[in-house]
Amino acid sequence: MIAVLAMGSVPPSLYAPFVSHLIRVQKPSFAPCIVRMPSMRDVHLQSLDLNLLVHLRALLEERNVTAAAKRDFLSQPAMSRVLERLREMFRDPLLVRTGRAYERTVRGDRLLRELETVLPRLEAMVRGEEFDPSRSEERFRVALTDHACTILLPTLVARLRETARHIKLEVSAWRTQAYEDVVAGRIDTALSAEEVPPALQSEVIFNLDFVCIVGSALRMRTRRFTLKQYLQLPHALVETLAGQQTLVDRPLAQIGVKRSVALTVPFFVPAIYAIADSDLVLTVPRKLAKVTRGITGVKVVEPPRELKVFPYFMAWHSRLTGESAHSWFREQIRQAVRTL
Repeated sequence: MIAVLAMGSVPPSLYAPFVSHLIRVQKPSFAPCIVRMPSMRDVHLQSLDLNLLVHLRALLEERNVTAAAKRDFLSQPAMSRVLERLREMFRDPLLVRTGRAYERTVRGDRLLRELETVLPRLEAMVRGEEFDPSRSEERFRVALTDHACTILLPTLVARLRETARHIKLEVSAWRTQAYEDVVAGRIDTALSAEEVPPALQSEVIFNLDFVCIVGSALRMRTRRFTLKQYLQLPHALVETLAGQQTLVDRPLAQIGVKRSVALTVPFFVPAIYAIADSDLVLTVPRKLAKVTRGITGVKVVEPPRELKVFPYFMAWHSRLTGESAHSWFREQIRQAVRTL
């Protein structure tokens, strides 16, 4: 029973009466040790000064108080006081004099080996670990819209494979809850033209504007549609959010008009090929229009001026702002965008 109490597995409030009884019936010099063991351990850890570990390493490596003091920019008397504190803390001499020199005790040798591992880890915890992309096996989770996958992902993947072959990139499709996923930590970075909530950090990485891709069966000579022409034509709609192509249909709804939709598809590139031989009009981000270069008969026409330019955001949570790995990844996205 005494051994169980000494190990601290029973709360003091429960074993205090038992110990009091021991003090009355046993030798007084033994019972106080039982009572003090948990509290001695707690005070020891709470009063630990991490700077003492730095000085301990200097003392154990130099095996000379004067040399250790010079190395750690202390006076010789101050380092002597540090050594006394360390001896009291570890209940071991740590350094013993043999002739004119000091030698480490067995405990001192063991502590030095442990410090060689512990101190670099403590320093890295305070400083933040340096990120080496060539050796990292970090995982980056990013949510992308369909058109961002098409125009951005090839360049981004090429950059990552060139400089960070061991990292893992997980791309998920943009969805209504994408920003909530970032807040919850399920996604690291999200790219979208949708307004970013105040809870997240964000920046504009490019501006998004549109062009109209006209199928070869539709005879049009104009270089830019008027709003009237645009509304009179049959359209293919790429559904991006809530049953709409939001960046096109939302501004139209704000002025009280609506397109005539003949085809609804979930992806931009298949939609381009789907309307190539038709009389349909497809409104796509300008940077996607280069897909049409190899498609015969398809024309690119400027949209009505009522369709404005939108900022395209990169969003992340503030907990990742200072993380070196994620800072590096966001910079890779910026660099990939600059090549578009």
